[in-house]
Amino acid sequence: MTILKKLPFLQIISIGLSLLAAYILFYHLGLAPLDNWDEAWYGAITKNMMVSGDYIIPHWNNAILLDKAPFYMWSSALISKIIGLSELSVRFTSAVSGLLVILLVIWYTYTHYGLLPSLVAYSSITLNNLFIYRARSGNLDALSTLLIFVSYLVLISKHKFRLLYLGLLFAIIYLTRTSFVVFPFTVFFLHELLFQRNEIKQNLKYYALFFVSFAIMAGWWLLAGYLREGLPFLRYYLLNSDQATVTGASLKFFKLDYFYYCYYSLQRRLFFLFIAGLLLLIPKLKIREYFTQVFFAVALLCILTFSQRTDNWYLTPSLPFWSLIIGYAVYELSRIFKPLKIFPLLILIAVSYISYRTYTQNIIPILNTISAQGEAASGTYIDTHAGLQDVIVRLDHFYPTLVYYSNRKVFASPRNATTRSYFLSRPDVYIKIQKKQIQWASGQKEATDQFISDYPDIRYERIQMNNDEYVLRFL
Repeated sequence: MTILKKLPFLQIISIGLSLLAAYILFYHLGLAPLDNWDEAWYGAITKNMMVSGDYIIPHWNNAILLDKAPFYMWSSALISKIIGLSELSVRFTSAVSGLLVILLVIWYTYTHYGLLPSLVAYSSITLNNLFIYRARSGNLDALSTLLIFVSYLVLISKHKFRLLYLGLLFAIIYLTRTSFVVFPFTVFFLHELLFQRNEIKQNLKYYALFFVSFAIMAGWWLLAGYLREGLPFLRYYLLNSDQATVTGASLKFFKLDYFYYCYYSLQRRLFFLFIAGLLLLIPKLKIREYFTQVFFAVALLCILTFSQRTDNWYLTPSLPFWSLIIGYAVYELSRIFKPLKIFPLLILIAVSYISYRTYTQNIIPILNTISAQGEAASGTYIDTHAGLQDVIVRLDHFYPTLVYYSNRKVFASPRNATTRSYFLSRPDVYIKIQKKQIQWASGQKEATDQFISDYPDIRYERIQMNNDEYVLRFL
């Protein structure tokens, strides 16, 4: 209490908001098992890096997996070396990134627009259920969001070495989400052409420094991967790594799903402040800071509208920019309604009510989410009782969590599956069981019951993990 009395009022508010954000992001962070899909994938890749010492080529499920670039897994491995590999260490980088994004949003909006806009912006990002869910999960979204937001702050700065810093930041973005770097690259080129064109010639050496720093920091990993795995490695990470999310965009895929995601993640009512902010910013688009901010806020939303994918997490890098625009809307509306002395109080009361409802209805359930318990229990049991070379089958498609906890090769065999990659058809599973090539299977009660019913001549022992999860050991 003595310390609080010595602190200014604004510092007390800042500390309180920071602690609330930290609570939302870190409460029970390591409690739930790693979930299907991303968490268990990245957790297993991290574990394989630590065991094998190979930090160049990602390995998963006893094979090379060309999927995501390795920077997030590198950070998870570093944290795991300090605190031990666990659910917490796999999610730690993501949660810290989310917290830093929130702190940067409230700092930016407070320094530019004042206290009330910063409070509303804080609510719009800290209680954004999409942002919080992804930031509490061991995936790439919160980290890539932080990197892109910091890139924006560096881009609009007047620092002498901003181009060097941008080159390094863009390289880390590439090493985190590969093709996603096209998004900030596009904003960068537009910014330089529109607002820095008179200084391009005199800044040529700095542009060279930008490209050289990017090429060196991203290129060494590409070169190392190429020397190990050849052209397929380069071809994937240079041309195919976005899984047609952006490169496959087309008018035929037009849909409004992402606008609905925007509407609901902004607590519905704050969405209208976002729209108001965009409209109020139109006259100021000639100012580079506002132009860049709006482009970051809406470009991804528009591109994804024509993408064949409908996954809401692709919007995550736009979320802090939505909050900045909401903060600007409150700032301008406060100026417009300045004669109405009660207006700031009305805004504060309305946002407080919305925030309370959102926290109790949307955020608390996220904090208490525990999924994949069955797959984790099966994996832990199999890891303890199976041989090191035993092959496992998951009788549904929820197999990444089983891969992480069993530390074994796992095939998925949902009903009607065809044999390909990590999937086996049920008849092929039966044949391999008869040949003693598969010793274990797991799945929910319905899946195990169905498998036993379809192949009644199989001899097995069934072990119940919980109310709806079973392990089969074939005799």
